[in-house]
Amino acid sequence: MRLRLDSGTLTPLLKRLALRGLVRRERSADDERVVTITLTGQGADLKKRAAQVPQKLLCGLDLAPDRLLALRNELNEVLQAIEAQSKQSSV
Repeated sequence: MRLRLDSGTLTPLLKRLALRGLVRRERSADDERVVTITLTGQGADLKKRAAQVPQKLLCGLDLAPDRLLALRNELNEVLQAIEAQSKQSSV
């Protein structure tokens, strides 16, 4: 899954998750710039519980499934356009 977060946002988030025992952060022996992130047992349990959240949210919405899919597709198109624009601006 792509989060679309830069390292300045992601690093503090991962440190907090590690402090709470949800992930393990391990630096590579070959290249200390590389950090491998793995879920702990507690993190895996939370992931299972979190997987139920989208379904629960959708049950509370008064939208037809085809409309929800259309919205998701439109949002993905917007994100792709933003990323393309960002890449053009940085060149």
